[in-house]
Amino acid sequence: MEEEDDERRHKGLKPRIREFGSKRESRELLQAHKGAINLEGMVGKVQVVQASSAASGQPGFYCKVCDVTVKDSMSYLDHINGKNHQRMLNRSMKVATETVDDVLRKLGELRKAKQRQNMDNADYNFYEQVKRQQQIDHKKRLKRKEARKRYRTSHAEPKATDSNADNFAGGEDADDIGLILGISSFGSTKR
Repeated sequence: MEEEDDERRHKGLKPRIREFGSKRESRELLQAHKGAINLEGMVGKVQVVQASSAASGQPGFYCKVCDVTVKDSMSYLDHINGKNHQRMLNRSMKVATETVDDVLRKLGELRKAKQRQNMDNADYNFYEQVKRQQQIDHKKRLKRKEARKRYRTSHAEPKATDSNADNFAGGEDADDIGLILGISSFGSTKR
């Protein structure tokens, strides 16, 4: 009977309805996913799927177990967590009940993991790190200040003396410079 149901599933048909009172097959209880579901892993890639049904040729997320194609990632996640997919994996939708001992054991594991993480971070001291960063920033500021000072001293214009100021006030040197630059006068063209 199971072989016949498997053949019907492979063809895309529903399994035969069992008579009332027949022995129901035992299924595993619902479990959490063991690994992460990689939805971005096949982006931009083409995968050839055997055309066992019309759904396998459509674009989207394809489930090999159920031979179903869904349009987007949210629908795919809904399908994976759904009743039909779990039934095809021979799982029931019932969740295993945990005892107090199981909960305490899990809490102990989590506590130990957190302690291990804290021991790894024990060498890290926030205040020392802040002090180091402030020292680095202070050194950078001093270097910038020195560089600015060097630039200003190397590019500074010589200070004009009284004799130079007289020459630029309108003497012969000013006329010669104007002729060199091609400027005859700074006056208006209107008379």
